[in-house]
Amino acid sequence: MSRLRILIASDSKDAVEAIQGLIRGAHNLSAEGCIIDLRSPEPLRCFEHAPDLLLLRVGADSQAALEALAGYSHSERPPLIVIGDANHPGCMRAAMQAGARDFLTEPVSKAELLEVIARLASEQKPSSASGQCRLTAFVNGKGGSGATFLACNVAHLFAELSGLKTALLGLDTQFASLPRYLDLQPKRGLLEALEVAGDLDGAAIDAYLTRHDSGLALLAASQDNTLLQQDLMTERLETVLQLLFTSFEHCVVDLPRRIEPFSALVLEQADQIVLVIQQSVPSLHDTARTYDLLVRHLAIPPERVTIIVNRYRRAAAVELSDIQQFFGDRKVTCIPNDYRSVTESIDIGVPIYRHARRSPVTKALIQLEKQLGGRATGADKSFLPRLLRTG
Repeated sequence: MSRLRILIASDSKDAVEAIQGLIRGAHNLSAEGCIIDLRSPEPLRCFEHAPDLLLLRVGADSQAALEALAGYSHSERPPLIVIGDANHPGCMRAAMQAGARDFLTEPVSKAELLEVIARLASEQKPSSASGQCRLTAFVNGKGGSGATFLACNVAHLFAELSGLKTALLGLDTQFASLPRYLDLQPKRGLLEALEVAGDLDGAAIDAYLTRHDSGLALLAASQDNTLLQQDLMTERLETVLQLLFTSFEHCVVDLPRRIEPFSALVLEQADQIVLVIQQSVPSLHDTARTYDLLVRHLAIPPERVTIIVNRYRRAAAVELSDIQQFFGDRKVTCIPNDYRSVTESIDIGVPIYRHARRSPVTKALIQLEKQLGGRATGADKSFLPRLLRTG
């Protein structure tokens, strides 16, 4: 087994040496110390090579470093453990917003530190065969804006057009409608996987996925099961996500609109968040509130958020310029209104690319898929990815 490379960073040489002393001699751990300026707006820039685990010891003047770390995407920063004073105002909150997997209060015992390191080491996700898995989360700014339809169909295009190994994860554990969009009936799904998450590995998770003939893998709750206490299952969801990351190139998540434990976990790790809005005053105000929660309260960098106007109409009372004014310099993408084609696609459980390929919605979704990381070169080449999957 290769040694886990740990970087201990602090502005205090004594603190770094003390933490190194706790780790020294531990099996399969390699600890290196680094003295950094915790007031720097770029705390990771001084690291020549990204470690497997970052141990950051913070003090009273470390707020800037933690806020800067929150600006990095999940894929850009290593797993983080923060050591500091839990009684310092805002310190623990800032650490969690920075993506800390744990917060340890000084003085730290050797047993406590090694236990946390061992747990995080076991959760490390190896790269997939093609590299880092990309996570895209879809969420409604206001209920009923169409995020589930967009998430399902963009994920289908990733698999069908771009030939990407794609997982579609539905996190609505109370009203699980996602399987109907693909005319699938999971025998075992998300809730069953969560129940045995600690026993799963990269091969075993496949038994809980339902496959669409495009190659898209669905993991969602069935309508027969409901999970109400998500806070008790969040660590298990983290395990399931890590397993998906090892097997897929792109993971698309359909989130419920509520900001709850499951949602917060995914939003923090997402490489990109698609926030869906419609052209109405209530939708505009609710979406602005959701955007504020993402950017200010969860510390999601604005550049990770894509604003989608779904069912766009030129003659609507709320114009595109009104929406752009609300969100400043954020790029706004429009999906046109084609009520008949979209409704038929949902009702029969056939992705719109197959049901209505000439629909303006289909054309807009193909462009959105490319914008979000797809690699299709044209809508008429979809036979090639399918041939490669079946060959």
